[in-house]
Amino acid sequence: MNEHLLTQLQQLNLSTNEANVYLALLSIGQTSAGEIIKKTVLHRSVVYETLDKLIGKKLVFKLQKGNIAHFQATDPEKFSQNALHQAEIAKELVPQLKGLIDQTLPEITIYEGLEAYRRFWIDSVTKMPTGSIDYVAGSIGDKWFEYMGTFNKKYQKIRREKNIIWKFIAFEEIEVEKSLIAEQPDLNECRIIRRKVTKSGNYNIFNDDTLVLHSAIEPMIIEIKNKSLVQVFKDNFDILWDLAEEIK
Repeated sequence: MNEHLLTQLQQLNLSTNEANVYLALLSIGQTSAGEIIKKTVLHRSVVYETLDKLIGKKLVFKLQKGNIAHFQATDPEKFSQNALHQAEIAKELVPQLKGLIDQTLPEITIYEGLEAYRRFWIDSVTKMPTGSIDYVAGSIGDKWFEYMGTFNKKYQKIRREKNIIWKFIAFEEIEVEKSLIAEQPDLNECRIIRRKVTKSGNYNIFNDDTLVLHSAIEPMIIEIKNKSLVQVFKDNFDILWDLAEEIK
């Protein structure tokens, strides 16, 4: 049995047994359950149960020849038709489900690993409205650029095109902040509070509804969507900003 096809069919929401029986039917053609049992080496009861499930999914149909039931796989195009049908249902259902969400509860998403980390930052800057401000409490730091790697160039290009401003509070003067201000003063605002603090991460605020907790120890992000919580962090940011001094 083709293991690749089995895996692909399972990704289309078929169980292992369903995928095996369906592939057996495609290779044999119209046949009795006995031939399928021989081909798949599955127990008789399992094959009959699986055939019933495939018939229910309209991937197999049953016909009677004399006293013997025969089975045949339907056109594989049925998978595409099912996918389109499910997409239509989802399009109609998602807004209704969102309406049931308790808006007072935060929506939390965790991104771990370099690929997810980089994808998050590219997606976030792409979605931010033109002229937005990304408030950052804590130094941008070398780790951000290290984790982003070559993706930083794409991120900065989008940021320039959309005029996204970084407004950040540093706790020590480092070359990264100085370089940003020197190279693009119109896109970078920075103040400093000279304190010895851990460099384990910082937090960002996007617009008025998204808080991003960013780890500098490992490529990990916690995104929290909750207006009330964001306002708490924004108030803290504003207090720190007022207490901070400009980097010169």
